Amino acid sequence: RSSMQHLLRWMRILAIALIAGCAQPSGTVGSAQSLVVMSYNIRCGSCEAVTDVNHWSRRKTLVADVIRKSGADLVGLQEAELFQVTDLVELLRDFDWYGLGRDAGDQRGEMNAVLVRRSAFEIESRRTLWLSSTPDIASRGWDAMFNRTLTHVALRSKSGGRRLHFINTHFDHMGALARLESAHLIARTAQELAGKEAVLLTGDLNLRSDHPAYAALARVLQDAATTSATPSTGPTMTFNGFGKDIEPGNKIDFVFISRGLRSRSHAVIGDLYQGHYPSDHFPVVSTLRF
Repeated sequence: RSSMQHLLRWMRILAIALIAGCAQPSGTVGSAQSLVVMSYNIRCGSCEAVTDVNHWSRRKTLVADVIRKSGADLVGLQEAELFQVTDLVELLRDFDWYGLGRDAGDQRGEMNAVLVRRSAFEIESRRTLWLSSTPDIASRGWDAMFNRTLTHVALRSKSGGRRLHFINTHFDHMGALARLESAHLIARTAQELAGKEAVLLTGDLNLRSDHPAYAALARVLQDAATTSATPSTGPTMTFNGFGKDIEPGNKIDFVFISRGLRSRSHAVIGDLYQGHYPSDHFPVVSTLRF
């Protein structure tokens, strides 16, 4: 009887050791890391009067709450101004960030800032390119109404050491040629980067999926919504005009991924906060494996 008890005791010890050895750290599945990414046009902070119900001072905690609840590790912001980014970083605590203003390449004006969860990724390099025929200098491209940029950061995962290229952009809302040429520029950039490492693109593209510029991007990258392992959830539009311009199918904000990434889920977040929209765009959120 004592021999049987001794055998059972060692079998229990062996079982516990096997379970501990197979356990994966939080945020990983096998050798693949789970990653949550968001694209969010937060509406420029100086676009509404201080007395307006949608002024940034009344929205900033709502925007921060949307990001926090999503669990996003990487956030591509569009129309962000410096004071908005610093407000969000202060409210969210665990994010580093990078971005340059589109007009002169300094901290003034709107920027396509990126937020990077400090506990998940290290920023190894960063740059801003202009969507124009002279991308290395502050410039306006083709028939665009405004200067437009892309923000590119090279990241290294703190869990496993994998490298990832994160691009965030905002296409012009008026220039048809500018949107198409911007897509070609980003497609070329992504193709150069994707040779060895994964590439992720977030952006307000100011176009729908039936536009030629979307097709140009889709030849190089995959739409995380259409390739998701589970059906996309939430509204079918991303622009909402603070609730005044609700048009089903008007999805103009996207997450694109290279072949080295897999989309597990995708959602458009259309939450209201006591009857108020945090922004005039809904954010899109994708959970990826890489």
